[in-house]
Amino acid sequence: MDLPDEDAFALTADQLAAAAPRRGGRSARPFTMRPSDTDWWRFTGVEQRREQLLTASAHPETDLRIGAAIRYYLGGEPDPLGAAAAFTVDDAVGTSFWRDSGYCQYDAWLGEHGAEFAASAVMAYFAVTTVHRVMYGLPDREATPVPLTAVPDGPARIPWRSFGRELLRMRTHLSTMPEPEFRAIEKVLESQGRNPVQRTVRAYLMPGRADWVDAACAERAAGMIEGHENTVWLLRSVGSTAQLAAAGLLGHRFGGLSRPHDHCSLLEGVGPDCAPLLLDASRAPALGDSEREALHDVLATLPRDDAVRFFLQHIETHRTWGRLQRVADRFPVRTLRAIAALTEDADDAQRARFIGLIRSKPLLDGPARDALDPADRNRVDALLAWRGHPPETADVPAALAQPPQGRRRGPSWAAMVTATPVLVKGRGSRLPQFAVEHLLAALALDTAGDPHPAVDAAIAHCDAASLREFSWAVFATWNTAGDRADPWAFTQLVRFADDAVVRRLEALVHEWPGRSLHKRAVRGLELLGAIGTEEALSAVHRVSRQASFKGLKKAAASEVDRIAARLGLDQERLLDRLVPDVELDADGRMALDFGPRSFTVGFDEQLKPYVIDPKGKARRSLPRPAASDDPEAAAAAAARFDRLKRGLKSVGTEQVGRLERAMTGGRVWSRPDFERFVAGHALMRHLARRLVWQYTTGSGWTAFRIAEDGGYADERDDVLRLPERSAVRLPHPLHLGAETAAWAQVLTDYEVVQPFEQLARPVFTLTREEAATGRIARFEGRTVATGPLLGLRRARGWWQYTHVFSGAGAPLGLCREIRDCGWFMLGLSPGIDPADPGAAPHQTLNTVRFTAEESADAGAPRDLDPLLASELLALLDRHTVR
Repeated sequence: MDLPDEDAFALTADQLAAAAPRRGGRSARPFTMRPSDTDWWRFTGVEQRREQLLTASAHPETDLRIGAAIRYYLGGEPDPLGAAAAFTVDDAVGTSFWRDSGYCQYDAWLGEHGAEFAASAVMAYFAVTTVHRVMYGLPDREATPVPLTAVPDGPARIPWRSFGRELLRMRTHLSTMPEPEFRAIEKVLESQGRNPVQRTVRAYLMPGRADWVDAACAERAAGMIEGHENTVWLLRSVGSTAQLAAAGLLGHRFGGLSRPHDHCSLLEGVGPDCAPLLLDASRAPALGDSEREALHDVLATLPRDDAVRFFLQHIETHRTWGRLQRVADRFPVRTLRAIAALTEDADDAQRARFIGLIRSKPLLDGPARDALDPADRNRVDALLAWRGHPPETADVPAALAQPPQGRRRGPSWAAMVTATPVLVKGRGSRLPQFAVEHLLAALALDTAGDPHPAVDAAIAHCDAASLREFSWAVFATWNTAGDRADPWAFTQLVRFADDAVVRRLEALVHEWPGRSLHKRAVRGLELLGAIGTEEALSAVHRVSRQASFKGLKKAAASEVDRIAARLGLDQERLLDRLVPDVELDADGRMALDFGPRSFTVGFDEQLKPYVIDPKGKARRSLPRPAASDDPEAAAAAAARFDRLKRGLKSVGTEQVGRLERAMTGGRVWSRPDFERFVAGHALMRHLARRLVWQYTTGSGWTAFRIAEDGGYADERDDVLRLPERSAVRLPHPLHLGAETAAWAQVLTDYEVVQPFEQLARPVFTLTREEAATGRIARFEGRTVATGPLLGLRRARGWWQYTHVFSGAGAPLGLCREIRDCGWFMLGLSPGIDPADPGAAPHQTLNTVRFTAEESADAGAPRDLDPLLASELLALLDRHTVR
C-alpha cells in the first residue's frame, strides 16, 4: 500500500473556474466581448442623457478639465476621462444600464474605441467623483445637476459603485490577451496611478506586477483607502504570505473568504501557505454553516500541518469528522504526526477518536505509522495501547462476547467512540474494543420496553461512572455528526444518566432552539422526564422559567407535571424541589470578591438581597470599585450580584407565600424533607431562621427555632436535636398557645423580623355559643370595604357569590366553601350587583355564619377546624372599616 505525495497541491477545475483569472496562471481563460453593451451604452448613457451630461460639463462647480473632457466625448472624440465622467453623471441621475444581469461597462467602452481606451476609461472612473453626495434611490434625481471634480491624491474612499464586474471582465481579458496588446495596456495602467484607489485597482488587474501589489499592500496597511472592496481586491491579487503580512491581512477573520471567488483566487496566488488566513476566516462568528463548511472543504485539500491539526482538534466543535476521513486518506503521515503531537494533552474522548480514526484506516495503521520518526511512532503506539490506562480484561460477559443478533449497520461515526475505555467494576481493567463495539450495537437495539441483555450485562459488569462517560461520548458524537438517522444514540442517555448528565443535557436544551433545533430541545425535555430524578425535575423546571422560546417553555411546563406525577409528588412537595439555590454555596452564603475587599450577601425577611461590607455595614447595592480593587474581579462580582437579584425577582414573594400557606394549611414535613428543602436549603434557610417551628414523634408538639449556625434551639436557647422519625410543622399561634409570647420575646432579643405574621398573628377563638350555632354575632353590623371582598372572589377560588340572603335578581352576598365541612356565609347590605360590583364602596355585614350547607339558616358545621375559623375571621377583621 503506497503512501501519497503529501506535498503535492493543485487547484481543481472548479476552483480554477471560480478564481479571478491570472495571466500566466492555470486560471487564465478566454474572453468574449459583448457587442450589444456598446449599443446600449451609446443609446441609454449618451444620447438619452445628453442634456444632463452637458449641464454637468458646464456647471460652475465642475472641474474645467473634466467638463471639457465630457464635451469632447459627446462630440465623438475617444476621450477616456470624458467617458468615465459621463458614466459617473449617468449613474448619479439614475440611468438603468443593467437591462440584463450581464451588462458590463468595460465591454461597452471596449466596443466603442478599443482595449486601450476601455482600460483608460476604467482607470479614469476612479479619478472622478461628484462634488456633492449623491442620494441614490431618490425619485427626482434626474432633475438634479451633477457637478464633478477630481479625486484628490491622498487617503481615498472607493466609489459606491465599485466596478466589480468591470474589473473582473477586464482582468479576464488581460489574462489571455496577446502580448503586444497586454504591454500597451500595462503602459496605460502605469500612467494612471495618481490616487490610492487607482493604484490598488491596477494591482488587481495585473497581479503579476509584484511591485504594484507591494505598493497597494503598503497603502492598505497605512489606511490610505476606505472600503471593504480594497481588502477583497488585495486578497485576489497577492502572490505571497509576505504581501499578506505587509497589507496587515494576517490574523484577521475575513468571513468573505468563504466565497469561492475569493478563497480560490487567494489559493492560486499564495498556495497552501494561505492556510492560516483561511483557518482564521473559518472562525468568523458571522459565518453561516454552509459558508464555514465551504472553507473546511478547501482546508481539507491543503498539504499543511496546521490544517490537518485543525480537523483533529475540532471534531466536536466544528463537526470535522467527515472531512477528517478525507484528510487522513490524502495526508496520512501528516495526520499521524499531528495525532502524536496532540495526544499528550488530549482527554480520553479525544484519544478514543484518534484511535478510532487510526484503526479505521489501514494506511494510517500501517505504512504511515512506519514512515514516522521513532519519537512520533512511540507516541502513536502508546496511544493505541492506552498506556497508562488499565489493561483489557479477558473476563467478558457472554452477552458482550458476540455481536448482538439483529444488529443494525453501524453509524458512520461509530469509530469515534468504540475505542473509548469502558472500565469494569473496581476500575482495574477495561473491556476489549470488540466488546465495546458489541455494546454500541446493543444500544441501537435497546428500548425502555425491551431492554437488551447486552446492555444489562454491561451495567452489571462495568463501572457506573465509566459507562456514563461512554454513554455521553456516544450521544455527543451523534450530536456532533448531525446524524438524524440514529435517534437511539440520544435516547440511550436515559439508561446511564446521573445528576451531572442531567445538567449537561439541560445546557444543550437551552442552546438548541437558538440553532434551529427546537424539536431536538423538546426531545431533550422528554428524555429529562424519562430520567425522572429530582435533579431532572429541577432542570426541566428551570427550562420552563428561563427558556427564551415560548414553545420550549410550554413543553417544559407540561413535562414538569408528568415528572411530578411519576415521582408521586403533590403540588407542595413538587414546589419544594423547584426552589432555586441562586448560586449560593451549601451554607447559603455568597461572597463577592473585589480583590483586596470582599462583600458578603445577606437577605432580608422578604429574601431581598443586600451586601455587607468588610466593616459589617449593610448596603442595598455593591459600591463602585475603588482604585485599589481588582477591576476584573469587581466586574465579575457585580455581574454575579445582578444575576442573584434577577433570579430572586419573584422567588421571595413566592416562597414567603408558600410558607404562610403551610402554616395556615397545617402542612407537615418529614424530618428528611424539612432538613433538605427548608432548614438545609441554601436559600430557604434564610426564611426558615426567622420562624418558629414544631416537631413531634407522635405525642405532642415541641417548639424550636433554627439557630445562626444551622442547629436547633428551644425557647431557652438550649441545643435541641430532631428525633430520627419526627415530623415538622410551621405552627400557628393557636398551636403555640401560651408559648407564643415567650417565643416572640426570643425573636425580639435576636432582632429577628418575621417574613409574615406568625407570632403576632391575630387569633380568633369561637365561643361555645358561636361553635354551637355557627353565628358570629360580634362581627355583624361591621362595615367592610367592597373592594377587598371583590378581590377575595377574584383571587381565591373558594369564594363565590351567594343569593341565599336575598331573592333572585337582588344584590348578592358572599360565601366560601370549607372543604369536607361546610360554608362561611356573609350576608351583605346593600349587597353586590354582579353587573356593577363596585357600585357601593362599603358593605355592612348583616350576617356572619359558619354553616353545614349553603343556606341562610342551616346549622353549624361539625368538626370545624379552629385554625381555619380563626384565619377566616382574621381576614374579615382585616378588611373592617375602623
